[in-house]
Amino acid sequence: MKKLAVHLHLHYFEQLPEILKYLQALNGVEYDLFVTMTQEDKDIAAQILTEHPCAQIWVVENRGYDIGPFIEFLHRIDLNEYEYVLKLHTKGKKSGNYTHLNGFRMDNALWGRILWESLLASSALLQENLNILDTRKDAEMLGSKYCVTSATQDYEKLLPGVNAALQKMELKEVQRLTFVAGAMFIVRTAALKPLLAYQLSDFDLTDGRVKEGTLAHVMERIFGILGAPIIAIDHGNYRWKLFMMSINRFFWQKKVTKTGRTVIKIMKLPICSIRIGDS
Repeated sequence: MKKLAVHLHLHYFEQLPEILKYLQALNGVEYDLFVTMTQEDKDIAAQILTEHPCAQIWVVENRGYDIGPFIEFLHRIDLNEYEYVLKLHTKGKKSGNYTHLNGFRMDNALWGRILWESLLASSALLQENLNILDTRKDAEMLGSKYCVTSATQDYEKLLPGVNAALQKMELKEVQRLTFVAGAMFIVRTAALKPLLAYQLSDFDLTDGRVKEGTLAHVMERIFGILGAPIIAIDHGNYRWKLFMMSINRFFWQKKVTKTGRTVIKIMKLPICSIRIGDS
């Protein structure tokens, strides 16, 4: 049995150089790399294969953000060949929207950085993470302490969908749950097998304007249920950056609404609201 199956969903091609640096942390670990992309790009594939000659690269339908391709990945590999799965994906950095987690506000760029660095900041950290799971046989999943959340506001609206999905997997319903917001983690492979009840085709075509309520968002919570208990690792101090982000947000906010309007606020007062294409 190999130690690690690594799934990378590469949507934002421009992030590949940064990601390849993170993937250097895999050196010294027995792993297989599987990459999904929603469009073919021979140059991007060549860059990946230069660094990881044995990587398998698949072009898949753009369904379910990073979650649908992850389900497709689970169907394409033999889960019995791996002890752990490392789930990774690109995260858009240009959005002006913020996420509120565990008392902190963070933009997508910092959120993504925290998720990546919790898993692959260095070879030593990755090995430490794997050693934690090797030692803690009672735990199933590991992720950043800044992103592991049990706050009811992060799942209560999705709970009916969560329990419907659990029913399809022939698992018990829940009323409370914990999950890794952002869906990057290391998890025991056996915990993921119930997800095979779903296919990529079960997910809607990805629409970046839809920020919540989809099957993909339900599955993000399901991962936490299957991966419970989750180890929330303390991997670095981001408190100052998160604090400054909150201060900056008070003075300046740029947010894209569900209807596609861009709203700009100064000291929380809206001063501009436009939609792309408006005259």
